[in-house]
Amino acid sequence: MGTRHLALMLIILAVLTVIAGSIAHNAPYTLPRDGGFSHSTNQSESTSGITVGKEERKTHNERPLILVHDVTPYYFDDIRQIIAVLDEYNYSNRTVLFVIPVFDTTHYGDEWSLLDHPDFVNYLHELQRRGYRVELHGYGHTYHEFNCSYETANEKLDNATALLSSLGFGNLTLFLPPAWALNNESLRAILEHNLTVVMPNWLILPNGTRQRIWNREYTWYIGENQVDDRLSVALHDYRKASEEGIPFYLSVHPGVVNHGGGLDFLRTFLRTICGQEKS
Repeated sequence: MGTRHLALMLIILAVLTVIAGSIAHNAPYTLPRDGGFSHSTNQSESTSGITVGKEERKTHNERPLILVHDVTPYYFDDIRQIIAVLDEYNYSNRTVLFVIPVFDTTHYGDEWSLLDHPDFVNYLHELQRRGYRVELHGYGHTYHEFNCSYETANEKLDNATALLSSLGFGNLTLFLPPAWALNNESLRAILEHNLTVVMPNWLILPNGTRQRIWNREYTWYIGENQVDDRLSVALHDYRKASEEGIPFYLSVHPGVVNHGGGLDFLRTFLRTICGQEKS
């Protein structure tokens, strides 16, 4: 009886081990509580930004990096409006454009593929020549696109990087996951493509180390009467991050920031930041 009981317990333990391993294998990626690692990109020295180490923590007034999500011909007019505001403050060298190669295939098929919009591609190259930086924001930006298997993520990344490379956008170094959705499997595929992952609180480097950042969006469908309040919060966050030596990133979405008081916020924020530099 004792032998049978022991055998049964061993079988149960083995089954539980398999189940636990399966759950961990596909678990959503959970970021650690601390970090602080140095990383520099090789795309262009003029686009500094993703470069902060211990020796830079004494510099409290580095300008914020602007991250423009959802860069696709679907939002062409909205993106022009955003760029116009950024250009008022010569902010091209501190702006990253996160491009979607084939926007929302679920609803539009290939209608918004970059391959079919040479005017938009030429516009991106023009911006790139002026100092704006082009990086990767998924493949189709379908819902939680990269909360998927390693194989699916790897295929999407291969397709995305090949498409952008064919259009003249090589040497990609950054990846911003749609809706911030990742799991351990998709993260592994992204890092194996030698891409640094941009999240709200962290950069995840290709070697798996992390760097603390402060990446927030203050213009999610805000009304004109909300600009002052949101600006106060953003400037407070920027000052606090700067005091702690944490790089500050400001995220915006075309179509969203163009609503209500979004562009007024962006213009006033940049005016304030650039004014502080001159004072």
